[in-house]
Amino acid sequence: MNVHSKKTTFTKKIDSMPRIIEFDESTMISKAQRVFWKKGYNATSMKDLEKATGLNPGSIYNTFGNKHELFLLCLKDYLVPIASFDLANDDKPKGAYHRLQSYFLEIVTNTVINGDSCFSAKTCFELAGEDQSIHEVLKESMDKLLAIFEKMISDAQKEGALKGELNAEYMAQIMVAALPGFGQNYILYKDKKRISNVIENFFDLFRK
Repeated sequence: MNVHSKKTTFTKKIDSMPRIIEFDESTMISKAQRVFWKKGYNATSMKDLEKATGLNPGSIYNTFGNKHELFLLCLKDYLVPIASFDLANDDKPKGAYHRLQSYFLEIVTNTVINGDSCFSAKTCFELAGEDQSIHEVLKESMDKLLAIFEKMISDAQKEGALKGELNAEYMAQIMVAALPGFGQNYILYKDKKRISNVIENFFDLFRK
């Protein structure tokens, strides 16, 4: 799901003749996102973005702003699944515990599907400590993710599947903090059965 979905047009000279070029902004954001994801913000040049998107510098600046503004759009686009997640309309397996476990496994396995470590985690280490706007976007997403897990954990406790004496808020923080490590395991071994068993044992720590 993308932040932008509108069409944009610009004039480009081809063989000395002006031509009207139309492009989809969401497609351009996805292409730029892949470059930022692979190389990181600081190592990505405007030339890299021009090559990836096929746009000239003026079109990039006029449509998306500068490199930093484009990066923010790419980051927000990446975080849309968390921002838009609605537990009430979630179609995961029935039962609070299985819903929690399924959601956890989905986040981990999506890492290897994308072929790289988490874009938000990479961005956090590279920029969040010094860039306030990046910090705010990532923190807002983290707060939403923690709230999702806390609600799922609380529901699983009410269901009787998880230890009721444990603090749901702290359990949520532990689970979210563990996600990058599980993602790394999956990237290295690319074995869904293996990571499912590891996650099952991890959840045993909280299960009644």
